[in-house]
Amino acid sequence: MNRRWMFLLVALLALALTACGAPAAEEAPVAAEAPAAAAEAPAAAPAAAEAPAPAAMGDVHEAPALHEMVLAGTLPPLEERIPAEPLVIEPYSEIGQYGGTWHRFDTSKDGGHLSMAMYSYSPVHWVQDGLGKKPGLAKGWDFNDDKTEYTLYFREGTRWSDGAPFTVDDLLFWWEDMVLNPDHSDVPPDYLIAGGKSVVITKVDDYTAKFNFAAPAPLFLDRLAMWPNGVTPAGERLFVPKHYMEQFHPKYNSAVTTYEEFDKKVDWRSNPEIPVMLPWMPVTYEPGTRLVMERNPYYYAVDTAGNQLPYIDRVDVTFVENLEVNKLRVLAGDQEMCFRPCTSHALSELSVFRDAEATVGLITDLFDSGGGTGVMVYPNWTHQDPQKRALYRNQDFRKALSHAIDRDKVQKIVYFGTGEKTTGTMSPKGIEFSDDVGKDLYAQWRDLAIEFDLDKANALLDAAGAVDANGDGIRDLPSGDELTLRIDCDGLTRRTDAAVTEIIQEGWEAVGLKVQVSAVDSAQMGVMQDNSEFDIRGCWGVGDGPNFLVFPNWVVWVDNNRTAPLYGAWYKVIGTDKEGTELDKAPLERNPPREEPDADDPAWKLWELYDAARAEPDDAKRLALSQDIARVHIEEGPFFIGTVANTPSIITYLDTVGNVPTREQLGQGGFTGPWIMSYFGAIYPEQMYYKK
Repeated sequence: MNRRWMFLLVALLALALTACGAPAAEEAPVAAEAPAAAAEAPAAAPAAAEAPAPAAMGDVHEAPALHEMVLAGTLPPLEERIPAEPLVIEPYSEIGQYGGTWHRFDTSKDGGHLSMAMYSYSPVHWVQDGLGKKPGLAKGWDFNDDKTEYTLYFREGTRWSDGAPFTVDDLLFWWEDMVLNPDHSDVPPDYLIAGGKSVVITKVDDYTAKFNFAAPAPLFLDRLAMWPNGVTPAGERLFVPKHYMEQFHPKYNSAVTTYEEFDKKVDWRSNPEIPVMLPWMPVTYEPGTRLVMERNPYYYAVDTAGNQLPYIDRVDVTFVENLEVNKLRVLAGDQEMCFRPCTSHALSELSVFRDAEATVGLITDLFDSGGGTGVMVYPNWTHQDPQKRALYRNQDFRKALSHAIDRDKVQKIVYFGTGEKTTGTMSPKGIEFSDDVGKDLYAQWRDLAIEFDLDKANALLDAAGAVDANGDGIRDLPSGDELTLRIDCDGLTRRTDAAVTEIIQEGWEAVGLKVQVSAVDSAQMGVMQDNSEFDIRGCWGVGDGPNFLVFPNWVVWVDNNRTAPLYGAWYKVIGTDKEGTELDKAPLERNPPREEPDADDPAWKLWELYDAARAEPDDAKRLALSQDIARVHIEEGPFFIGTVANTPSIITYLDTVGNVPTREQLGQGGFTGPWIMSYFGAIYPEQMYYKK
């Protein structure tokens, strides 16, 4: 069968199966022979059967500029550029039209926001705000009963943006020549380690890879969906174009002796030369200033009418200093769609955006953030000062801090009555809270110390020993030494963070605590976190999901970047060659700085539950273990203290933009906060278009 007709048939089959209620891919292992296209459309998106005529007419199913290149003989025909079984993305409203430039004014100069809008490297994709999963770069998968062996089936005919074939060799290049290479800095990510051993990846053929784990790895597919694996916040790449990058690798080029140039070239956000599998490919980069991307002629996705995506021709990103500059460009109508970073704008800006609706045709909508805390704070569990460490571990003291926060005021003034007041939890949209048991646990955790009650806060502070020792009206440490609570905030604090932190400070001072708010440079904040030098970390929010086991750092101390940095670093080296070393050195003199928890510390209980959960192949038993983790937080917390959860996020777009989903089409009303949910890649900007 002609390849063009084959992929059109697959697209039509996907639409027909979706209309008939075909089961999603995650409901059962996906067989190699079975096309995964039946699960490849957002379930809540309207069927395209009644949509307007497709963007291209007749047999032409590509952008006009690309078709002209095909006619001129400078570009292969479409059927030779995309897989026989492409990724089929169902538009949210209608078949779109080709053309236009997406102008972005982004505060994330490292390209972090942009990479989160590019989901196409990930083999598995979240759908419906995490309610399900579907195939992405992989067309399907299967696994054994104990989830120690997974097989991924990739789309035959997938190509990099320069036309070179994508194969399993590009996966093995990253794994064997970077991760397992002792001379390169990449290390195995935790989701590729089970039973204390790294996964064994085997090439079955060019489009099939087998992953064998030493112990059950039930979170593997969730982690593949967790964030774009082209460049993630954690630097997990997964696929690297071997045919391009081997020229910079000492193993393949004897003239190269270091990885300095290699590490510069491997990041598509700063190297326009590297081939990609994104909807748009980088063509121009001006460091810290601008990045221009153009349509990838080899992108492997089509709409339900068989038209190759993306619809929009170009993405022109200008990096700006702050959110105020971003806002001004939105209000001027210069930014056709603003997702991230517009989700960071305070709700107080909503009226300003709404005022621009009549002048520039702006549409403003509110998606849920999915957050479990709103702006929150957490005391340093492994504080270097032994007196503060003891006080911050006193549950009465932490509950007192929570009861001294006026959440009604936060909700009214900062969040305009939206969201729900909370002591601080993981995302209320998480799977852990989806059944009756989970819903009850969520309510207990949310309400643990939620009341604004200064009398109760004062009594708890007295019980913790933080009394006024010298009669000056300010509470002191139990020893009588001066006590100052310093809330350390990243220097790039948003307006919302600052407003909530001010209310927190006001409440704490009302119960006799001395409070300082300190703005710290972002890089320095990282150093303070590594060395456990911060006092009380603030101006941040918790909300990871839809499965908190895939990124457990907030609820289980597995890294040095959250509540208990020295304990997290101790856990992180378990099973590595650093385990059991440097015991003769003080914790801060070890590399990395780390400390073994006390025998009765809740860290051990959390680690035991997490280690059991991440190796439990039975879904129901794993859910029960994750709920037990929540119980530890209820019984011994709060370890982090929230304010108002699941508050709305602002998004804006011009009325000329089509296929922006509504809240009802998102599955859970939005999930914009966590990086884990890959917003806005998870709603496919490549199917959005400009109306003519």
